[in-house]
Amino acid sequence: MTGRALAAVLGLILLGALLVRGTGRGAAWAPFPPPPRPRVAAPRPSLPRPAATRFEPSRNLFQYADGATVAGSSAPAPAAARGPHAVIPAPAATASAVRVAGLVRRGGQLKAALVVHGEMTLAGEGERAGGYTVLEVDEESGVRLRGPNGEETVLPPPRF
Repeated sequence: MTGRALAAVLGLILLGALLVRGTGRGAAWAPFPPPPRPRVAAPRPSLPRPAATRFEPSRNLFQYADGATVAGSSAPAPAAARGPHAVIPAPAATASAVRVAGLVRRGGQLKAALVVHGEMTLAGEGERAGGYTVLEVDEESGVRLRGPNGEETVLPPPRF
């Protein structure tokens, strides 16, 4: 019985040592320290707001380049200049009746994809497209055309 008694006494001493050690400053069941206080940033100085200006679109989304408008739509007239933030309307670009949309190789021949009065046409050298005759198609110099009234025009190649 002395072996059992000795083991029981040793177990009680070990348990007591753990309990005494666990109640100290770094105990496992001690509450967490409070979280650090968040730093509050200093308020920024407020800047004065710019004067409100009326937004005017730079173009009419319902109007094509050739000038035809959709029935029932009307663009507002530009406002008169108001103060230092006045909106200055952009000058209207003159719309060309024909432009080069791209160059295509078909059957070993270089052809120009032309937009004539808003309609896409594919034409090679010697062919007609909407009243224009294609005289020459070149990747570097562009497309040379003869117009309906006989004048010749060289259109630059498309920018890709």
